[in-house]
Amino acid sequence: VSLEYGAPLQVGWMRFVLGGIVTVGYMAWRGDSFRVASKEIFPLVWISLLFVVQIMLMNYGQYFTSAGHATALNATFPIWAAIFAHFIVPSDRLHRWKIVAIIFSYAGILAIVVGDTGFDGESADGETFAGDFMSLASAALLGLRLVLMSNFTQNMSEAKMLLSMLLVGILFFVTGSYIFENPIYSWDPSFWVALFYQGVVIAGFGFLSNAWLVKRYLPSTVTFFNFIQPAAGVTLAWIVLGEDPGSGLLLGLLLIVIGALVHGGEAFLKARKTSVH
Repeated sequence: VSLEYGAPLQVGWMRFVLGGIVTVGYMAWRGDSFRVASKEIFPLVWISLLFVVQIMLMNYGQYFTSAGHATALNATFPIWAAIFAHFIVPSDRLHRWKIVAIIFSYAGILAIVVGDTGFDGESADGETFAGDFMSLASAALLGLRLVLMSNFTQNMSEAKMLLSMLLVGILFFVTGSYIFENPIYSWDPSFWVALFYQGVVIAGFGFLSNAWLVKRYLPSTVTFFNFIQPAAGVTLAWIVLGEDPGSGLLLGLLLIVIGALVHGGEAFLKARKTSVH
């Protein structure tokens, strides 16, 4: 909804400002230090730049495809997190059931991209290969970022890392917005309600909660619960924006959900077996 009233980079930095206010308040409430130690510089810079590229791809992906497609493709990041965690986190390895889940989810991605856009790369409803590809690339980078955050925050505050990401994001997005876009600031209530949700709820409390979880639990386990996003996103796109779900999107969502159930079901049974013994 917010992209109907503002350009992608403009919306991005505005939501980062709101998210930053929430993060600063949280750090002050918790008594976290705002000082950056020398050993924290590299992780903060690396994660912040990765964050900027990932969010930029996400915003432009949403701009060049439908809300339903963007939501479904962005929600594949748990699969990417599982793949990256296999190589980065020693205790979070891929196994046969995770691979089965990935196969189902990738089949879902193909169904979404090809099913509605066709092979010419564009559909009458606004879906394009370019938009879908950017959304998918954003999901992959998000998966990588969460795994790296899980590693880096073992030795530093997750809120400090999040604040660094938001500040660097504001710097890049404000600059990019005034160079490449023509920002228009609307006072329409719909824009500000959408921005409040994206900034305070998602970039603020949502990012903080996610950072807190990946610091304390395995990335592939935490990200599993985000598979609720496709169903919620498609439903909201249908109700709020009046978008036709499309057969490709529905089939893709079904396959992604099956993959999520295989992945989560195996993890649940494994945890239950461990608790019994």
